[in-house]
Amino acid sequence: MEAVERSVLTPIDHYASAHWAESLHDAQVVAVDLLRPVLQKRDGRALDLGCGDGLFLAELDRIGDLSARGWELHGADFSPAVLADARRWPYTFEQCNLEERAPYPDDTFDLVIASQLIEHVYDPDHLLRETRRILRPGGHVLLTTPNLQAWYNRALFAAGIQPVFYETSTKSAYVGAGPLTRMKRSPDPVGHVRVFNRRALLDLLVSEGLRPVEMRGARFERIPAARMDRLFTRFPSLASNLVVLATRA
Repeated sequence: MEAVERSVLTPIDHYASAHWAESLHDAQVVAVDLLRPVLQKRDGRALDLGCGDGLFLAELDRIGDLSARGWELHGADFSPAVLADARRWPYTFEQCNLEERAPYPDDTFDLVIASQLIEHVYDPDHLLRETRRILRPGGHVLLTTPNLQAWYNRALFAAGIQPVFYETSTKSAYVGAGPLTRMKRSPDPVGHVRVFNRRALLDLLVSEGLRPVEMRGARFERIPAARMDRLFTRFPSLASNLVVLATRA
């Protein structure tokens, strides 16, 4: 039977003019805590896929003193604009389309991070397949992503309002937002094309040969009900963001 060629889509660069935060968001703070045992290794190689301006790599380096302990730190992103900002850090960065083959050999990294990335790719199966390929045996992957079934999204579904995080237009973030329009910081979409609940994310990891080790919930900084949102981080299936650590099976 003749093999079907896989089509590759070119992402839209939604972050060419983005304003980057000066500190980590809560999902990344939770990720750092999950990664502490992994970063105890004397040396290794880490890759941040969808690295943006490189702040997360820099914070990991600072917290774990990684460069001084012999770690090699790498970042990859599609957007040339954000990579121009990232190159202020003393790490190795690559510009690439993550819908294609990652520009790294097999078994290269001890740790691959994909923070708030998987919801932006058309083919998440391919992303995780490539992640597993470039991980060394026993290596770890750390994912963070918005939760489609966050506690408030369940109420929005029932009220007939499109859930937070899910976008249906490449031109306007207001499409389907209804009364949530006033909460939007900008009319520009952020480029979410796949949004997962807890079960879907775990199933996808397992299907691509990655064994989940631990999952936690994280807050969404822009929600008005901050205390309620913090409470629901105790229950990942209801939390605003999902943070999961997995290993190459």
